[in-house]
Amino acid sequence: MGEVDYTLVNRLATEIGPIFDRSVDILKGMKMPDESYNVIRNQYYARVLLSKLERAKANQREKVLAICEEDLYVPDENFVISYADRLSGVSSVSLFQIRQEFYGLPEDERLVYDRLYKESVSQMGYLLEIPYCKNARCVHYFSRNMMEIDQKSSKFCDVCARMLNGKS
Repeated sequence: MGEVDYTLVNRLATEIGPIFDRSVDILKGMKMPDESYNVIRNQYYARVLLSKLERAKANQREKVLAICEEDLYVPDENFVISYADRLSGVSSVSLFQIRQEFYGLPEDERLVYDRLYKESVSQMGYLLEIPYCKNARCVHYFSRNMMEIDQKSSKFCDVCARMLNGKS
């Protein structure tokens, strides 16, 4: 959604499909919904974004993961890195808070991709009804910030992998 580096999205689509034994299509980019922008917070309301994604789905079985550069929020949080609605099968990952520059650090696209990959894999696991993991090293551990994303592995732990294999 919005202006996102196609190279990042293409690489992610290529690498994420085999993990879930599913084909991945890159949909035509969508504009960030104007109605999701909160001028007071200078952020986009993630729930509105997911509603727009849900309306764009071809069918109920389809899962949609949107990648955006914008800063997202939900009312009870200052920001969200990723946000999903399991019932509607849609999720979003924001690059805003996982970019080094946000913290005043030098740009590092390798780290950005690693974080995007981990969050995307976790969100897809969630959409496939695998509960978030309590193991902080598992890719499916719910991360609240960039450091927690960096500390986890890029793979499912044995418990989550078994659950995923049961869903395939």
